[in-house]
Amino acid sequence: MNYSTKILVIEDEDNIRENIQELLEAKHYLVRTAANGKQGILEAIEFRPNIIICDIMMPKMDGYKVLEYIRKTSIIQNTPFIFLTAKIDRSDVRQGMQLGADDYLTKPFSSKDLIAAIEARLKKQQKIIDEYSKVKHELDTTAFASYYHEFNTPLHGIIGGINLLLNSRDSFNDAQIQELLYSILKSGLRLNHSLANLMLFEEIRRAEVHTELLSMFNSGSTAGKWTSRIKTELDVIAKEIYNRADDLVFDMQSTDVHISPDYLLRIILELTDNAFKFSAKGTKVYVTGKPDGDNYVIEVKDFGKGFNLETTDNIQPFKQHTRSKYEQQGLGIGLFLVKRLVEFNSGELKIQTKENEGTTITVMLPSFGV
Repeated sequence: MNYSTKILVIEDEDNIRENIQELLEAKHYLVRTAANGKQGILEAIEFRPNIIICDIMMPKMDGYKVLEYIRKTSIIQNTPFIFLTAKIDRSDVRQGMQLGADDYLTKPFSSKDLIAAIEARLKKQQKIIDEYSKVKHELDTTAFASYYHEFNTPLHGIIGGINLLLNSRDSFNDAQIQELLYSILKSGLRLNHSLANLMLFEEIRRAEVHTELLSMFNSGSTAGKWTSRIKTELDVIAKEIYNRADDLVFDMQSTDVHISPDYLLRIILELTDNAFKFSAKGTKVYVTGKPDGDNYVIEVKDFGKGFNLETTDNIQPFKQHTRSKYEQQGLGIGLFLVKRLVEFNSGELKIQTKENEGTTITVMLPSFGV
């Protein structure tokens, strides 16, 4: 019945490992086991399991390190992953969800609980595989890979967190529930940001083909005390997504700018998000803006990783210029969206960046004066 379903069990306690193997083989699953994390990773690469069950507390390499490696290894990175743990506390939940865990089983657990968890994960994974098969031929391979990773990761966080609240709420105290809700919120904000970027990207692509649509991008203007709205939005990014509220330094002057408020906000949000993404906690991110003659000049500066970019002509969608060295969240279209919005509004984009020293991005937009 389940002979084609492969399960890898990584557990350092012999009795537990052997009992799980015996139980799963009795249910006709094809099972391999590993007694430590390093062996487990090697088995996962060779065995290509349909699901991985892994203890958290193990010598040499714990379960978190195993999961982190799995999620960075392309041939097995989307394998459903269930943690085994003697307890569930706040740090377990937060770290596991951030790395992409699908579920937790608390020791001791019943055979019924184990089989139910496995079958639930396999069913969800099959649904994802089926949906992938339906749309694969319609999407460019590179773009789709970015979509899938960027949407699937926060969805794991949201679904996993809600699943824990529904099925294990009594195991958490108030502080742990608050922490779990915070993790769900963070995943939701990330997903919302990615979807908004994708929608804007598709609108821009249509306008590039049907030039009569370009007016929707360059016909607006921003006036009044608009900087307070932007400051509020940036505070959310700094605090809720990156936990770096103290790192944001904001100093923007209000004046009339020749661009719609929504697109001005998008430009500043994208540049600030990138600055936080590619810099370390504890280093400042400066967001400034002021009139300069006939222009309004926006500058976003960080002291992070920097990247290789010979010219702004090399800014292309679904391309992250640090991807070869650093694994980062995102679709790789944020800087491309900024570039096109600036160009559509007769502005100018300048980038000064140096690896391991930081990046300063300057945007100049037409201004109507104070």
